[in-house]
Amino acid sequence: MVSTTSLVTFAAAAAVSVQHVQAHGYMENPLSEFKDKKTSEWVVQIDPQWKGDWAGAKGDEGLVALYKELKVANNAKDIRTLFDSDTSLYGENCGYTNPDATPKDPPTDGTATFSRGIVHAGPCEIWLDDKMVLQNDDCQSAYGDGTQETISIFKPVDYSSCAAGGCMFRFYWMALQRLDGKTYWQVYKNCVPLTGPAGGGASQTSPSTGDGSNTSQTSPSTGTSDSPSSGKSDSPSSETTPAPQSGGSEDSSTPSAPSTPSAPSADTPEITPAPSSKCNGRRKRVLLS
Repeated sequence: MVSTTSLVTFAAAAAVSVQHVQAHGYMENPLSEFKDKKTSEWVVQIDPQWKGDWAGAKGDEGLVALYKELKVANNAKDIRTLFDSDTSLYGENCGYTNPDATPKDPPTDGTATFSRGIVHAGPCEIWLDDKMVLQNDDCQSAYGDGTQETISIFKPVDYSSCAAGGCMFRFYWMALQRLDGKTYWQVYKNCVPLTGPAGGGASQTSPSTGDGSNTSQTSPSTGTSDSPSSGKSDSPSSETTPAPQSGGSEDSSTPSAPSTPSAPSADTPEITPAPSSKCNGRRKRVLLS
């Protein structure tokens, strides 16, 4: 006979599990798949790599304002360039996601959907191969209301630049997390191979601005390839970063006829237990020298 104590313990564990599932997050449409250890948490949590008065920033608005100021001061083009510049510091390309997963059909409504609401201030970007198709310096305000219950839907996302043979969808997010009065950078990287282009909203073509407006731009070629047809993973390994290895990128900007969308995978990724809704997790950080 199952004891009352066992039932209470099970119920408590289930409640904690649900809370962990809701915390953090991953790209749900198009659906990201995970490699080896399945998890939706951040890839690394580190001290801010730009010197500034992070402790003195007032609330989320203050953090975003400071980020914008330091972005200009440090001549930062975008967070992808920053995050991919040093995988030993910012985590492996694609984080825990599997860039060699079965390619997914892109949404036909010009959107991309996160698994829950964005609950931390900070910038995010979406790229198709080496073309940035969405960017904002304050994704919490732009794509949600700061709660997990209101799912963050990113739009407009123009999938027309994806090649007929497929491309790599990349999501980057720098979550500005406050823990015990200190600010940390939490790095998120998701990669989803796509089958090809799809109809949808048109992205803006103006240069990226400090106010976080949506933008479309092309990054310098990295000389590597991550289209789903390659089947290769060429990112360097890192002993200090808990993220898996993944692929690089191959740019293609020639649009083609939309592919017929199919239902997304029913296999929602399992979630590794993570900290509470505000990600009060273990501190794995790299201190500034």
